[in-house]
Amino acid sequence: MEMLLAKKSAKIQELEETRSIDNSKHEIAEKDATIEQLREQATKSTRSNHSWRPDAGTRDPKRILHKVAYGKTLWCLVEYANENDMDDTKDYAWHSFDSDEEVRAYANRASGEPIVLPELSLTPYESERAKKDLKDEIDRVQEEFRRYRVRAEITRKQKDAEIRKMSASAVARQAEQISETDVSNELQSARVQIRRLTKAQTETEERELEWRRKFEKLMKDYEKLSGTMGETVLATEWRERYEQVVREKDEMEKKIDDLRILANSHGSGNGFSNGSDLQLLRQEFAQYRKRALNAVEQKEKELNEMQAQYQQHDILGSSGPPSNRTASRNNGISTASLRRMSNESTSSLSGFDPPNATTTNEYLKNIVYKYMTSDQDEGKEHMETAIATVLNFSAAEVTAVQEKRKQAQGWFW
Repeated sequence: MEMLLAKKSAKIQELEETRSIDNSKHEIAEKDATIEQLREQATKSTRSNHSWRPDAGTRDPKRILHKVAYGKTLWCLVEYANENDMDDTKDYAWHSFDSDEEVRAYANRASGEPIVLPELSLTPYESERAKKDLKDEIDRVQEEFRRYRVRAEITRKQKDAEIRKMSASAVARQAEQISETDVSNELQSARVQIRRLTKAQTETEERELEWRRKFEKLMKDYEKLSGTMGETVLATEWRERYEQVVREKDEMEKKIDDLRILANSHGSGNGFSNGSDLQLLRQEFAQYRKRALNAVEQKEKELNEMQAQYQQHDILGSSGPPSNRTASRNNGISTASLRRMSNESTSSLSGFDPPNATTTNEYLKNIVYKYMTSDQDEGKEHMETAIATVLNFSAAEVTAVQEKRKQAQGWFW
């Protein structure tokens, strides 16, 4: 009886302990729910009071994850430090700063180890450029790997060919040795040799077809390159020559403009009373014009020589393969275009049209005004000579004007 009572008491005590444990678990769950609710309320309150600019009420940072520049403003993604070390929740927010000094000042508010500031994030353009550079690098590596694979394949084929050749030579030597001792073995050796020759002939035909395909492909590539690269190289060469001639023309025009301005100043100050200065000016102008014409003739000679060489190359290439004839036609086309370019530069040089038309017009206006208001025949003669020089009168026209003046003077007297 006492044993039963003891067991019953122990069981009742065990039930009470189980009930107390369940009650404790229920209370812990209720407290956890209350804590979570309070945390959510605190988070909402923090978010409602959040400001982009950090101030004294802003929570201290734990880490600065990203830094982005937008205009003159720096935006940072901040992970806040938790007030309780046992709290594992992570809160993030964006804050704006006017300079790096403000960012460092805010980061120094963190307790413990100093915060390492991240670098500026890439802009979309920089990201695209980085992606492009990486893609180019990948393409380059793939191309190198492809070339290595091709070289390895060629080496493997060469080694296979050497092995086959050595095997064939070994078989041939064995067949010869056997044929010396036995007639039947000689017949067998002949059959082996026939098979080997047949196989070699087949391989030779296959190799010939392969080399023919490669040759046709190379010929097509050569025709394409002859049609594009040849014309590009010639165009570049003649473009450089054209630019050199244009620079020489500009230098001569500048010197001519300086002489004309000098002549204009002499004409405005002295009224062309000093005939020797005008004659000196005419001589210098004639010398510069002669040099320019000599330069044009030199370029024309070079162009004719180049054209003769291309025509000779075209004649020689007409009897060659179709690719040479195609290249000759392309060279002829490029030569014709370069000929037009040279003619344009020559015509622009031979005209000597000064770029400063205002100075020329003022100079001509001044000469005509002096001519119309002057009463001295000698002064008018100098002015007529200057007008003929500016307007590029020919020798026949200048002679006709002088004869007309002599006739007028004779009639007057």
